[in-house]
Amino acid sequence: MSLHSPRALVLIGPPGAGCSSVGRAIGAIEGLPVLDLGRRVADKLGTSPDLALVAVPEADYRRAEARVAGQVLDHAMVQGAVAALGSGCLSDSRLRERLEDMRLGTGQSHRVVALVCATRVLATRNGLDAPRSVGLGNVHHQFVQMLHTRQDRCRELADLVVDTTATTPEEAGEEVVRALARVSPLHS
Repeated sequence: MSLHSPRALVLIGPPGAGCSSVGRAIGAIEGLPVLDLGRRVADKLGTSPDLALVAVPEADYRRAEARVAGQVLDHAMVQGAVAALGSGCLSDSRLRERLEDMRLGTGQSHRVVALVCATRVLATRNGLDAPRSVGLGNVHHQFVQMLHTRQDRCRELADLVVDTTATTPEEAGEEVVRALARVSPLHS
């Protein structure tokens, strides 16, 4: 781990912003393990990450997600890791308070990074740029509303905001690492 890297680096961002893939890139650069919340929740539910939200009712998924997110944060803070949380878990007020405490805490060596992205790119990354049946209603509009809410919440909780619209995960990871190196000192 470099002198500038935080003990725990938490990535938050809406679906498609790159928390998992950018997290893996940062982990490779910094030699840190990566804790992917989506994968861990899916494992707990006994399904794959791409099916987890449809495998169980959303309320059950969100409860499991909040519990597992707390465990991921505990692990990252004690062991040192990149925690890719995404943004769904941020609906849990206790988790938001923990992130705020991490961000503002004195003497801590943890960072919260929000990954944001242009709505049109997020729609494409989430497969919402294809024609849809009118029977589904305005899925794109609902998605855009959710994105705006989540991106705003992520920005509020973050020490650093990185736009992934025009970057590869590796480029975004390098940008995060460079930006953290410029932020000095870490929470003191």
